[in-house]
Amino acid sequence: MKDTNNQRSTRPTRGGAPLSFLLGCLAAASAIAEPQAESCTPQAVQLAPGDGRLRYSGRWLTSAHTAKASWAGASVVLRFRGSGAAVDLDPGDRAEQFRVAVNGEAMDEVLIAQPGQARHVLVEGLDPDRPHTVHLMKETYYAEQTSLFGFVVEACEVLSAPPAPPRRIAFFGDSNMDGTSLYDEKDGGDSGAWFAYPATVGRMLDAEISLQAYGGATLTGQPNNNIVDFVTAPARDRPEPGYRDGFDPQVIVVNAGANDIYRVRAADQKARMKERYRTVIDRLRTVYGPAPHIILYNAYGWHLDEPAGYTQEVVDEVGGRLSAVHYPWIWEQFHGAMAEHGGQARFLAEAIADLDLGFEIVRPVGYIDGWGRHFDVANGGFEESARSGFNGFGWRYADDGVERIHDPASAFDGAYFIRLEAGEQVHQGTEATGDFRPGPTGAGQRYEVTAWARAAGDSAVALLQADFEGQAMYGRDGAVARDFAVGPNWTRIQATFTAPPGTWKTFVTLAAREGTVDFDQVVMRDPDG
Repeated sequence: MKDTNNQRSTRPTRGGAPLSFLLGCLAAASAIAEPQAESCTPQAVQLAPGDGRLRYSGRWLTSAHTAKASWAGASVVLRFRGSGAAVDLDPGDRAEQFRVAVNGEAMDEVLIAQPGQARHVLVEGLDPDRPHTVHLMKETYYAEQTSLFGFVVEACEVLSAPPAPPRRIAFFGDSNMDGTSLYDEKDGGDSGAWFAYPATVGRMLDAEISLQAYGGATLTGQPNNNIVDFVTAPARDRPEPGYRDGFDPQVIVVNAGANDIYRVRAADQKARMKERYRTVIDRLRTVYGPAPHIILYNAYGWHLDEPAGYTQEVVDEVGGRLSAVHYPWIWEQFHGAMAEHGGQARFLAEAIADLDLGFEIVRPVGYIDGWGRHFDVANGGFEESARSGFNGFGWRYADDGVERIHDPASAFDGAYFIRLEAGEQVHQGTEATGDFRPGPTGAGQRYEVTAWARAAGDSAVALLQADFEGQAMYGRDGAVARDFAVGPNWTRIQATFTAPPGTWKTFVTLAAREGTVDFDQVVMRDPDG
C-alpha cells in the first residue's frame, strides 16, 4: 500500500443493465420534478472541524480548531456539490490508515497518513453538478491520537451531511472486534475497521456505531486496556474531566473475555470470570442506563475454558435486557480475516434483527461471507472474494500457491475456479453440527462432499479430505482422504466422511496429489439430514 498524499484518483463508474421503459419514464418524471442544479465552477472551501455541516460518529473530542480521535472506527461525513475533497490531519506519533467511501462505495485503496500535519486528497474528479457524500473512517489504532484540522472541498455548494440513522450500536471488545490482521490469514497484515464486523453490521442494519476495541483487551483488571475503562474513556481518549461520549445506543455488543482466561488462573476461574462480566455489565448500566440491550458476543470452539461456556449463565443470573450470542471459531489459531468477519457480521446482524427493537437487515455483507450454513461450505464456487487488495476467498490459505482464476468460458459454473499444483492445497473449517450452537457431534455424523475437478494437463490426481477437531484448537486429527484420477474435462467427484464423536469442527481440504488440478462448485451436505 502506498502513501496517497495528493494522488487520490477517481473510482471508475460502474456499468449496469439497460433500464426498462417504466424506469426510464420514472426517471424522466423525477428529473422534471427536481431539475438539476446549474453547472458551476467549483471553488476551494475551507471546513473547520467544528463546522455544523459535518457529522462525526464514534468518540471524538471536538473544538473549533481540531477534532481528535484515538479509536479505529471513528468517522466523519461531509456532503457537497463539487469535484473533490481533501483533509488536513496529523495521525500522531505513528502512521495511521484511513478508509474513504464516496456515495456509499468504499475505495479499495486505503489512505496512509505519515506522522506530521499534512493535507491528503480524499477524492477528486467528481461530477461537480451532483451532490456527493464522502465518508472518512479511521481504519487503524496504531498511534496515540489523530488530530483533524479540517477539510478543503472543491465545491459549488457545501451541504449538511446526511443525518445519523435512528438506530445506534455501541461495540466494546478486543482484537477480534478491532479487525486485527483483517487483510491477512496468518496474522501478518494490517488491522482494518471498515471491513471488520462492527462497521459491517452497522451498514447492514443502517445503524450508527461507536467502536471501542483494542488488541489484548480484558474485561477488567488490566490498566488502560479493559472494557470497564473503555466505557468511561480514561487514558486512551485523553478527555477533559467529566467527558461523556453522548452516544445513546439501543444495543451494546461486548466481545471480550478471551484474554482474561489466561490471566485468571485459579480453581474458581469460572466464578471469577463471571464476576468480571457482571462488573462490565454494571459499568454499562451505570453509564448508559437500563434501556440498551446488551449482547455478550463470544466465540465457541477454541478452548476448553472458553467464556462461551458460561456467558448464558451470566445472562440468566443478571437478567434484564441482556442476552448471550455465541458464534463458532472455525479458523484455527490465527485471527479471523475478512472472510471470517463477513460470517461474524451476518450472524450478529441476524441476532440483532431478531431482538425486535426496530433493527432490520437492509444491506448484504458487501464482501465475502466465509461461513458455510446447514453443513455446506462457503463460497464453494469461488465466485466471492475479499476487498481492498486482499486475495482471501474463504478457503485458507490464499497466499500458499492457490490460483483463483477468472475465466467464464472455462469455469464449470460461474466465472471463477481455483487451480492447485501438485502438493498445494486449500481448506475450510465448518461448524460440525450444522446448527451454529456450541457442542459436539454424536456418533455417526456424516458429510458428503461433491466437487467438479479436471486436470490442467492430460491427467492429474485430485484429493478430497476431511479432518476433525474437538472443542479446543490445535487438535485436528482423524484425516480421511480420497483420491480421484481426472482428465482435461470437468468430472464430478464425491466422497463421504464420518466424524468421530465429540467433533466440534470439520475441515474440508482440496488438494492436487499429482499434476495440476482445477476445482469448481464444491458442495457439502449431511446425507442423512
